[in-house]
Amino acid sequence: MARPLELEPYRLPSGRWQVNVIARLSPTGKRQRMTFSSKQKAIAQVEELKARRDNIAAVNRTLSPGQLLDAASALEILVEHPQVTLSDAARAYLELVQSRISSISLEELFRQFTAAKKHKSKSYLRDIKWTSDRLRPLYPKLVSDITRAELASLLGSLPDSSRNNMLRTLRALFRYGHDLGYLKEVPIRRNDFAEIKRTEIEVLPVGKIRRLLETALFHDRELLPLLLVESFCGVRPAEAVRVLWSDIDLLRERLTIRAAISKTGTARPIELAACALAWFKRCSTATSGPIVPCQGSLLRSRMRKIRYEAGYRGSGVNWTPGALRDAFCSYHLAHYGSIDRLITESGHTSLRTTKDHYLGLVSKEAASEFWNLFPSATGRKVIPFSKAPYTRARQLN
Repeated sequence: MARPLELEPYRLPSGRWQVNVIARLSPTGKRQRMTFSSKQKAIAQVEELKARRDNIAAVNRTLSPGQLLDAASALEILVEHPQVTLSDAARAYLELVQSRISSISLEELFRQFTAAKKHKSKSYLRDIKWTSDRLRPLYPKLVSDITRAELASLLGSLPDSSRNNMLRTLRALFRYGHDLGYLKEVPIRRNDFAEIKRTEIEVLPVGKIRRLLETALFHDRELLPLLLVESFCGVRPAEAVRVLWSDIDLLRERLTIRAAISKTGTARPIELAACALAWFKRCSTATSGPIVPCQGSLLRSRMRKIRYEAGYRGSGVNWTPGALRDAFCSYHLAHYGSIDRLITESGHTSLRTTKDHYLGLVSKEAASEFWNLFPSATGRKVIPFSKAPYTRARQLN
């Protein structure tokens, strides 16, 4: 006859101790024999099983038949997920409910995020606005309920570069909301970003840069300083429009990019070459205020006119932002041969960025020509705006 199942330990011939557990009390839900190396361990397990037996009896007395049926139904749902217990599922659900209670609408999150980033650059705030406008259909929705599929449906039609830019903004937005407890999980993943193959940088020839600077010198001298800080100092376009005359020290032959306008948030000094000093001496004698006399659409319109008169196709509309900065970095590295100096003056944050983008793009002869790009004699004749023929822009390309 089989030994009856009792909550009492008994000793085996081997000297070990065993406890027989009925299915109702077994953690596995099946009859089980537990063996232990000592009687103390076996007794401890028996006490735990007795506590479980008493709890089950208490549950049977306190839970209504409807509650027991509901629990049984929940366990049937979880039968395909044996690693998840009913209590785990309940806790996860309560966390989700609490997250929704604490959440806010996407419109409100954008408002708070924009207010928190109000001291960022104009380009950063512009990116936030563009992203906000793009996601306007999701404004009423709680941020805790927004899915990756919904974001993909609104951003899927954009070019890869534009979509990546908006995804970066959204990632910062949702991380901000996550830190404040508005959502449990950021709905942006690394594989959501498109992989964009890097294209080779086309460095502007020295002759084209000379035509651009001389056109500004003789037709719109107020914009010449902006071109100079991009060409001979490698300043980013978004930084260049915020440079002040007080940042330029011609006596010490140095331009200082203040931390307040730097993309990286750190100040950096840039040495002014002899050719740059010669061009700056042709500029206005202003000593205060910004070097750029206008902003926005008016500035873009005036710059397009200068590029058109300098011979760039399509009135200079198809101009690559940062083209003068790319030329500076390429000619700088080829001429001085110092990556460390270029990283310091250009404000790069990665050695790989500098090497991968600018190393070996131009010859030493072309670099020497660039750093000897002095302004021509004052008496040089340049065709004025009113008499410049339209065909000149096409002939110079």
